[in-house]
Amino acid sequence: MNKVFGLGLSKTGTSSLAEALGALGIRTIHYPSDEATFECLRNGRYRLPVLEEYQGAVDIPVAPFYAQLDAEYPGSRFVLTVRDPEAWLRSVELHWELMMGWWHRYPGFQRFQEFISACVYGSVGFSRQRFLYAYETHRRNVESYFRERPGDLLVLDICGGEGWEALCPFLGVEIPEIPFPHANEWMHQLLAATAELASVVPEGEAMVLADPDTFGEGFAAGRRAIPFTEREGRYWGPPADGAQAVAELNRLSASGARFVVFGWPAFWWLDHYPELRGHLDERFDRVLDTDRLKVFQGPRRP
Repeated sequence: MNKVFGLGLSKTGTSSLAEALGALGIRTIHYPSDEATFECLRNGRYRLPVLEEYQGAVDIPVAPFYAQLDAEYPGSRFVLTVRDPEAWLRSVELHWELMMGWWHRYPGFQRFQEFISACVYGSVGFSRQRFLYAYETHRRNVESYFRERPGDLLVLDICGGEGWEALCPFLGVEIPEIPFPHANEWMHQLLAATAELASVVPEGEAMVLADPDTFGEGFAAGRRAIPFTEREGRYWGPPADGAQAVAELNRLSASGARFVVFGWPAFWWLDHYPELRGHLDERFDRVLDTDRLKVFQGPRRP
């Protein structure tokens, strides 16, 4: 299997799909919006540099380009997340209102968002009629494109309750012993988490951030986020085991980071790596514990 692409439009369970693929060991980026991706897409080049680091990519930066990505990455698998259209419209309208009020603070992201929105929806602002047309047309076109290759496309209704039992056989992997992730109302969660982070981690501080790819560049604004795990300044995926998790955390903390941050997409780390959880409880103070963020400060001296 070469790559895995999530072709669903935003608010069809794309965040949940990204987390699920990550939990299966498929390193996945949700909503790639970096400058190199932008330059490639707007110039009709689909050999994306970001896919040299990732095995999967989901959401609208890749959704409209399925035919071109199929040609560039033969042997890939494609997952089209779908949702009841009326529920999707209600969710995406609110999502758009939040996004429009947020993205102007980040001109680079705004430029990308306006470009990709025009590509997918034919509109930058929310339009119920236009968005519904784009949703229905996109689904029809994707299913038509893969009609003769049903083994390469999975239509997945995460919001309707589908999960591991559909995804894992499609990818040819074992069903993991963890619940299927449901990243409901991701933008609401992100905005609330951003405010919570600012309440406990002062500006200018360094912090160790588990699975930073989930959050985007605005989450830690004014703070230095060190990816956990890290290689040459880049996120390197979840630790192989608990011992590696503890060793990596100690290494990163020694660089001057006084805070360790787990967002809700990475909460499973604390269950999956009991050595890490025990180390944090023993050596660090838990300064924030919500449904969105768990923030630790330390380490305390032995």
